Amino acid sequence: MAGSERQRLSAWPDLPPDLLGTVLQRLPSLADRLRVRAVCRPWRLSATRLPPSHLHLPWLAFRDGTLLDVTNNAAHRVRIPDDAVPFNAGENAFFLVHDDGQCSLMDAFSGPTVTPLPELAALLRARDVNARDDQLRPITKVVVSSASSTELEYRLVAVMIGSSTIILSTCRPAGETNACLALEDYFKFCIADIRFYAGRIYAVSWFDETLRALNLNNGRLDELPSSPRFIEVISGAGSEFAMTEEPHLQKDPWPYGHIIEGRYLVECKSKLLMVRRWVRKPLLSISYYSMKQYHDGDGFDFERTRRFEVFMVDNSYRPWENHGQWKKVSALAGQALFVSLRSSEAGPAAAHGAQKNCIYFTHQIDPRGQGDPLGDSGVYSMRDGMIRRPLLPEPVAVAGSLVWSYRFPAWIFPREA
Repeated sequence: MAGSERQRLSAWPDLPPDLLGTVLQRLPSLADRLRVRAVCRPWRLSATRLPPSHLHLPWLAFRDGTLLDVTNNAAHRVRIPDDAVPFNAGENAFFLVHDDGQCSLMDAFSGPTVTPLPELAALLRARDVNARDDQLRPITKVVVSSASSTELEYRLVAVMIGSSTIILSTCRPAGETNACLALEDYFKFCIADIRFYAGRIYAVSWFDETLRALNLNNGRLDELPSSPRFIEVISGAGSEFAMTEEPHLQKDPWPYGHIIEGRYLVECKSKLLMVRRWVRKPLLSISYYSMKQYHDGDGFDFERTRRFEVFMVDNSYRPWENHGQWKKVSALAGQALFVSLRSSEAGPAAAHGAQKNCIYFTHQIDPRGQGDPLGDSGVYSMRDGMIRRPLLPEPVAVAGSLVWSYRFPAWIFPREA
């Protein structure tokens, strides 16, 4: 009996691909399908040869370890070690910083397996970075190069400290030494966002939207010169656009105007885009006795998102110069954008079950714990400038007592392949 039972169990990895495909098609949850792929290597190899089984939107990741399946309106918990602080890093990746200073990458859907990054951890410790401290030398963003990239020999991780320092590291298998590179004030401006794209790392300036890049030499960081020269792609400010210039834009009851409060770099159909997020302009009244900030009653003060603009790098207007300018984009050619403070991506709307030429955004969850717990999130239509809220009609409950830095959910982009 024991021998036959062992034989029966050993046959599971040999499940025929067509039968495995039937199983995957009957699983409505992306999390369940990803877990099936993680059971064993034969199942994963067979599943990667099958087409994606369901249309699905990206998920939302919260810094307390909650994952929100937007398509199915279901919450899941990631088993984050008690001694670690997680940072969303795009695709399936979480970047973990442990209390003892160690760092690692973890796949949110494949179990507890992690890729240690000891060399990167040493550089963060040398700069007195404390992942639990949001005031002194904070980690403001983590990005990981795509697993499907053909332009890099190894996957790379970039950790941004504050608004000027970037630490780059390879992500080699455990036991192999990683190459690291510290870019201290390398881009020479206050950074709004960073992104891996076309074998380079790009950074955009917060103030004048200058765009610069560093060629990563196919990911061989140990072969880069000690003082590498950046490539200036766009120099100086992009064109300013007033809301009044476009009559189709959403009417807004806020009478004091709007300001740009976010800039995000997104790759869309092999092009690099910059997305501007506009919010209400704050109004302060200062007197001898007090200082009062005026806002309307939705709980978001002036941080409420009102509109977006999208620009692409245009190198065609001055071919004799080595940099271009920002060119405004009015449509996304059937794509949808998903933008958030920690991570942003683009993809075919049909493949994600999303609306074409729309921007799915999320910023701050409800700061007062009233109404929609997803707070400042929704869908912005580039066709008519309207914002549809809430993002989910009846979103599942998410933690409302998070510390300030944890109140900004980020898109996470599960890959079935």
